[in-house]
Amino acid sequence: MENIRSQLAATYFSFDTRSLAAFRIALGLVLWVDLCLRAAVLGPFYTNDGILPNHTLLWAQPQQYMFSLFFSASQRHEAAWLMVGCGLAFSALIAGFHTKWAQALSLLGVVSLNTRLSPLENGGDMLLNGLCVWSLFLPLGERFSFDSVRASLRRREQQTPDELNDRRPIRTPARRFYSFACFGLICQFVAIYALNALQKNGHTWLSGDAVHYALHQDRIVKWPGVWLREHASTTVLHALTYATIAAEAFAALAIASPFAARHTRLAAMLVMPAVHLAFEVCLDVGIFSFVMLAFYPLLLAPEHWEFLRRHALRWHAPRVVFPDEDCGFCMWCARLLARLDLLERLEFASNADRDRLPRSISIAQADESITTFEPSSGRVQRGAAAFAALLRSLPFGFFLAIPLMLPGFRVVSEWAYGHVARNRMRISVWLGYAACGLPQAADAAVATGDERSEARLLLDKSLVLAREACVLLYFLAAGSELINSNAAFPAALRHTQPALFTMLVQYPRAFQIWRMFAPDAPTQDFMLEVDALTAGGRRVDPYNEVASRVHGPGYTRIPPRLGQNQFFWGYSVFAVQPYFEPYSTAFAEWIARYPERTGDPNDRIVRFRVYKLSDESPAPGQTRATAFKRELLFSGP
Repeated sequence: MENIRSQLAATYFSFDTRSLAAFRIALGLVLWVDLCLRAAVLGPFYTNDGILPNHTLLWAQPQQYMFSLFFSASQRHEAAWLMVGCGLAFSALIAGFHTKWAQALSLLGVVSLNTRLSPLENGGDMLLNGLCVWSLFLPLGERFSFDSVRASLRRREQQTPDELNDRRPIRTPARRFYSFACFGLICQFVAIYALNALQKNGHTWLSGDAVHYALHQDRIVKWPGVWLREHASTTVLHALTYATIAAEAFAALAIASPFAARHTRLAAMLVMPAVHLAFEVCLDVGIFSFVMLAFYPLLLAPEHWEFLRRHALRWHAPRVVFPDEDCGFCMWCARLLARLDLLERLEFASNADRDRLPRSISIAQADESITTFEPSSGRVQRGAAAFAALLRSLPFGFFLAIPLMLPGFRVVSEWAYGHVARNRMRISVWLGYAACGLPQAADAAVATGDERSEARLLLDKSLVLAREACVLLYFLAAGSELINSNAAFPAALRHTQPALFTMLVQYPRAFQIWRMFAPDAPTQDFMLEVDALTAGGRRVDPYNEVASRVHGPGYTRIPPRLGQNQFFWGYSVFAVQPYFEPYSTAFAEWIARYPERTGDPNDRIVRFRVYKLSDESPAPGQTRATAFKRELLFSGP
């Protein structure tokens, strides 16, 4: 029984700290991708000169619990500086620099970015917010981070190459982190896949036509999707429809399975990222696919990491490094390398050891610059070339070494290295280390262990209990929202949420609505058109000039592949809803500012009409849409 309990705890309530670190990096990269997408539409959507001013949003938004730093940004430069701040927080998260603060600031940043455009949010935005909430409870900076390297440098200060070769005192061993937050994250992704599969129960899915109709949504389809809908047979599209449901059901079962979890989750890691990437290639559904990809590093078990380590060793040649052990700065660099050398491919030796130095290198030359020796090939490198070789020995260091190996950059890197080498005495003194040729200070203190007082142990236990209580509270709030928001749950389970639960869900915008193209894929396509007349006599479409790859007005059909990004197609969907009326004035004012954007006074808008253009998507096996319709939404001035 104890064995089963341990196995269940390891499967559902824990993650490897290396997996948490990989998740941190993936999450940070997704946050950066999302930020770049939003920076590209800063003018239209994040300023008061755009189509969604902050005062209109605050006045018209019906939800009670909202917060965004961007509500205070009215001008372009104000929003831009806030985005710069978000970028710094996301970068710190990727690097693991002051990780706990970076986690909190990243949550604040992404929620502020999303809440500012709350009428346009989609499943990807909600999930990204939710992941940042869950991440608060996880030790994401324990491995592969600046924080872990700094802690190791403080913990032990080696002063000789032999001490550098003993990695045990400086390594933070991998461990399993146990928390109810791990269970919450697993439940989150199982629920997403399971509910998406269960709620795809309409006619288009059961008949196999859902993919066909999804690819005919010209607001979101990309050119590979257009090619697929024009060339794939009905049989292929039917197969893709059923494969989509099967893949989502498979992922839910594979992640949740208590049996052979290591293997079932590995299967999910091999299959589902390819499914999400294929989906992203054909359709623009926002950031959803990338957020789902960020989850999968969490499923890496210790056995997976050991497999990756064994295979990575083949790609990184062992090297002997000869640092100047009389130079404080040089030894500090060697200490840093020893900590970054996760595969332990570097061996350190004294540059004064004539027996170890390559015959082609004199002791005087070894004093001038760092030297590396590759035993397998006999290759000797010095200076910037040696530095590039050391980078190549580190995991993923090849990408950092590429600039140093390029012909143009090689000259610059040699100059920079020579400048640092000539001034290493000054650098050592500035850093408080022994300078070259000078006697070193007394032995630095070496950490003797992690000895904590009983009071500190009690405090740590109290903090763990408080953390788990917060996790449980958020888990209950998210579960309550999940039941109320998805039709797959029986009506008898629906309930009135406590105000606290509503706050915990609405403030971070972590809603739980998981029904993409469900219960049916839409069989009707539509677009937004603004038919405006300028003082100069031109008919223009101010909206699609910035939103789409096609210009109008006067469309007689919906053009194929409008090329709208997630914000503009989201706004198009929003603009045709009955609850858009409070926002129509802001849209009309944005249309009137058309000459400010073109710089031509003759482009002053004399009158405009906003239309919803719709048609019935082609039936399976057909290529031409039918029942084209033009519906007036509002007009002005």
